[in-house]
Amino acid sequence: MEDEDVIPSKCFKLRFPQPLRPARPNQLIKGLELNALKYLVISCLVCYFLGRCHFSYFFGFVSILMGLLAYWMLGTETKQGLDWQLEKQQGSKTLYDTRGETVEWMNFFLQKIWRSIDPNIFICVEDILEDTLASLAPAVINAVKVTDLDIGVNAPRIQKIRIFPPLPGQPDESMFGEASFLFQSKPVGSSSSGVKKSTSTPPGIAIRFKTGLKAPIDVKAELLKVRGKLRFKILTSPDMPFVSKVTISFVNVPKVETNVMPVSKHMNVMKLPMMKTLVNEAVKLGFAGLVDPKSMTLDIKELIGAASQDTSAIGVVKVEVRQAKRNATINLQDMKDAFATISSSAVDSKRVVSTRVLTNDEDPRWNENLYILVHQDEILNDTTIDLKVWDADKVKPDDAWGTTSVSVKDIVLGKIDTLGYVSDWCKQERVVFDGWAPLDGKPSLEESEIQLDFRMTFHPKYIAPPAPSLMTALEKGTKTAEQEALEEETWNPIHKSGILSIQVSEGAELEIGDPEMLTADEFKHPYSPNKIVNPYAVIYLNDTKIYETRAKLRNPSPHWDAECEQLVKDYDTAFLRVSVKTSMDLEHDPVLGTRVFYLKDIFVDQQDKFKEAERWVALANGIGFGKVLLNLKYKPVKLSLPRELRGSDVGTMIIDRVELTDLKPPFSSHHTRSTKATLSLNIDPIILKRLKTDDEHHGTMMSHQSSTSTIVWQRTRPLYFPLTMRYRTALCIHVQQGNLYTSKAMGRLWLKTVCDGTWQEATLGLYDPPKGDDGNKNEDDWSPVDNQYGQVIVRFKIVPGYSPVHSHLRSFQMDMLGADPFHDNALKNKVEQWIQEERDQEQDEIQRQQKEMEWQQERRESHMTEVSEVYGDEDQEADKEFLEDLEKFKTKNKKIPPFFVLRKLSRGTDFVRHRIQTVREGFNSDNRASRAVIKE
Repeated sequence: MEDEDVIPSKCFKLRFPQPLRPARPNQLIKGLELNALKYLVISCLVCYFLGRCHFSYFFGFVSILMGLLAYWMLGTETKQGLDWQLEKQQGSKTLYDTRGETVEWMNFFLQKIWRSIDPNIFICVEDILEDTLASLAPAVINAVKVTDLDIGVNAPRIQKIRIFPPLPGQPDESMFGEASFLFQSKPVGSSSSGVKKSTSTPPGIAIRFKTGLKAPIDVKAELLKVRGKLRFKILTSPDMPFVSKVTISFVNVPKVETNVMPVSKHMNVMKLPMMKTLVNEAVKLGFAGLVDPKSMTLDIKELIGAASQDTSAIGVVKVEVRQAKRNATINLQDMKDAFATISSSAVDSKRVVSTRVLTNDEDPRWNENLYILVHQDEILNDTTIDLKVWDADKVKPDDAWGTTSVSVKDIVLGKIDTLGYVSDWCKQERVVFDGWAPLDGKPSLEESEIQLDFRMTFHPKYIAPPAPSLMTALEKGTKTAEQEALEEETWNPIHKSGILSIQVSEGAELEIGDPEMLTADEFKHPYSPNKIVNPYAVIYLNDTKIYETRAKLRNPSPHWDAECEQLVKDYDTAFLRVSVKTSMDLEHDPVLGTRVFYLKDIFVDQQDKFKEAERWVALANGIGFGKVLLNLKYKPVKLSLPRELRGSDVGTMIIDRVELTDLKPPFSSHHTRSTKATLSLNIDPIILKRLKTDDEHHGTMMSHQSSTSTIVWQRTRPLYFPLTMRYRTALCIHVQQGNLYTSKAMGRLWLKTVCDGTWQEATLGLYDPPKGDDGNKNEDDWSPVDNQYGQVIVRFKIVPGYSPVHSHLRSFQMDMLGADPFHDNALKNKVEQWIQEERDQEQDEIQRQQKEMEWQQERRESHMTEVSEVYGDEDQEADKEFLEDLEKFKTKNKKIPPFFVLRKLSRGTDFVRHRIQTVREGFNSDNRASRAVIKE
């Protein structure tokens, strides 16, 4: 009877609810006797009452017959139920048997369906295989193309299947089992010509590898036999397709037999010595992550396109990296260029965010904010968030000072249920850590000799109500008050940050345009329009490159299905740019087309807690045409950032006015003729802007106000600085005065402390200029009050995104080769200018004459132009003038050589020049910043 105690509550074979446990024979007899006695007593009572009421004998016989009929029906129904119960138990015992159950009926249906499958549905599978092979291919392989994918005519067979009884405490929605499978086919590629070939074509794949020497290698592979056993766990759902998640794990490494035939189908390299052993070792390595106890979980709804309305990331971790310190007695092997990074320990993670590199090997102070997204799977996989301090190196790999790690499960307070799935995590903002932590693995700060000061906080995403479905209807009464409150929680307007999920699904009609048909001269190119493109997509957020897909070899309609997620700091001002480039052999990759749009325009009229859009984006302003399908999702997070931290990394700094005030000895406001100022950014490549008194032919105006001891520069044409790493960049103002004995001072403004999009003034203190690399030892703010030589006031504005000023940078020229992202703006400005000229031509002429007369009068009154305290017209009109002035900085795209030999030679020289510049330049350059781009 011990075996009878283990009875499932549901029969997995017949899908009917199980009755109660079977009773013993004496219990059954006693129950039947009681039922018979019950019916007999009831019949007697009925006959007694009929007799007392003087009914005829006929009614008495009828009542007796009805009692007998009820007794017979009771016995028959009980017998049928007992037989049905025994039959179901017998079927369940077959599944629970250690030998398992054969499913020949399933193999029969699978064999019939296998022959009818349309090969076109495997286009997405081909793209996935291409991406997988490209990620595993050596460096000599530039691209991979799956030219043919054949699933064969023989379907895989399920030899036996076995269902395990659920353990105590496991819910009824779970199903555990084990299945043995076999896939075997007769090889035909290596058969001799004298033997009749079998009609049983084995499944195979034809792959073309493209090398750097433009020499393709064709390889044909056949799958002969696969045998293995796997365990599975199925979680059911009341919604279609009635299965929510499937977890599989192999009992041991499957046995695989293959044929690999390069060049010719009669040359099977698997027959070479040691080749079979090599392939078996490769199979073991490939299946290492799927053999018990490791497993893989598949979200069935997501695979069939029925994913829930949500992003993959559950929140963002914000880390304020303040400073690091070490014991001066430690020998770190000449480590002097320190920077900090935050990354995930997941094997497939490519997310690494870093601070500025400081020339400080003792106590570097960054005071920077780094962000990284965390996902639900990282809770299950015991992933950690690693904070590391490195020593930068230009030639060899960077050396590590040390590291400290925090588990994702501890950060989000994750909980795991009995099935091994994540059941809950923290839904409110929380401070994870604030203070010093050891970097050398010591248990306490007293013993540690290398420490890091940081503050880590977790900011979860908002919980949106699930879409209406049968599952949500069933769970309506089971949700806790906390869950309902989170779903009904309204979005707080101060939380302007969120998680943006970008999926580049596919492209269509991608081609190189005929240069003879292109009307704009800037889009003329030397490429042949008859050449099939090798496209790949590049994603920019606020014009910062964040993601790059793989190139699809000779495919004008590729299926990328590439997805990335990124933190959006300010939803109101965020914009997205998508560019498609074509990969060239030993050449720079030109841009087929590009398109930019604001997130507010994409997610117009959608709810606050979740936004989703799917759109075909037409490409323009490049050397070709086409369109790209994008799937965008946005989920706000509970993160409130000050305005100065919500800006864009890429932008243009416009400086309109520089003023020296409150000068102290040895500086004086009376020596204006010998006063010079140099403005620069502390990144590479170095960009300098000089202000001096003999600059009048360039439009510089200087004034001397004796009452306030002020020197002012205000140019008729402002100064423009292209920004590419704004939150790691500072504006440095070097002031010098004198001819023989020069006095020097310096002011510094970190751009992470200012806002975007508005005109503002910043007051900086003047101090002794640092010597050598001392100016890059830390990112401390210089107080404008406790200054040594006075103050400098700068009026400026930061315009987010690319501008024509960036066209001088090599990084921009390589990213936008053959494209003109400002073409639409230029046309718009020209049209507005033509309309304005037609309407107000006479009035504008009069105003220009009046302004010129006033300016001439002011020049005659003083040898130095007095600077007005009024900054001009309305901000909107002033901004328009500045934007129009930016067009003058626009340079033609990097000229593409007309002959392919020259283009290849140009790429070779650029490659050498790039290597040299990497060594010559500092660590805070565009080259090092490009390492943060995630590539598929």
